[in-house]
Amino acid sequence: MRASYILPSIGLLASIFMSSTEAWDAITESMSSHDNFIVADGYGPDRWGCSFRDSQVHESGAGTKITIGKDSDLKPYSCGELIHRQEDLGYGHYSIDMIASNVVGQVTSFFLIANEDTEIDIELTGLNTKIGWMNIWHERKQHPISINLPFDAADGWHTYSFEWRKDFVVWSVDGNVVLNRSDIATTKPDETNYRLAINSWTQVNPEDNIHWAGHFQYPQDGRTPSSQFRNMRYRP
Repeated sequence: MRASYILPSIGLLASIFMSSTEAWDAITESMSSHDNFIVADGYGPDRWGCSFRDSQVHESGAGTKITIGKDSDLKPYSCGELIHRQEDLGYGHYSIDMIASNVVGQVTSFFLIANEDTEIDIELTGLNTKIGWMNIWHERKQHPISINLPFDAADGWHTYSFEWRKDFVVWSVDGNVVLNRSDIATTKPDETNYRLAINSWTQVNPEDNIHWAGHFQYPQDGRTPSSQFRNMRYRP
């Protein structure tokens, strides 16, 4: 699904972003430790080809790596998710550094979520690692837009971010604005509980959107499918 939107100037965006401050606490995580995160284990959406296992989430000095394994007793594969423990997040700037998986059918995601209210996403798929997907879920409907990236997202670290305000969401890649949307509503922070999360998962079922990420098959060349994350930040 594609659409075209007119981007405001960088100067205008900067003046809007700095026009107000909120009471929410900032987040700065190198992601070399998971002390401030909930590591998902033993569940996963029915439509996915994997369930979350804590064994697939690895911390190191370089950040966090999420791998795809075969130790799920619920699905064909196991995958991973981290949810930050801070609750009731609000308007502001959210960012992370990621290296996407280039395995077809694997998704690398950074998102803000309030179940059944609003979800703001940045997703990279192994089917095409030169495209980034920027999405808003609201009232059980999603509104994805694909953005052409000037690099291969699987080749190295890049910074992906979004600025969320009452009337719009603006996405940036490596500090450059790539999309501005004011046509999709979001639920106000004081009306629900927003949490920040990352995950990497697989798609194997013949879903309606199977062509979005592709059909996952475990690599036969000895590779372990993985996505990498570091430097998660939230600035109210």
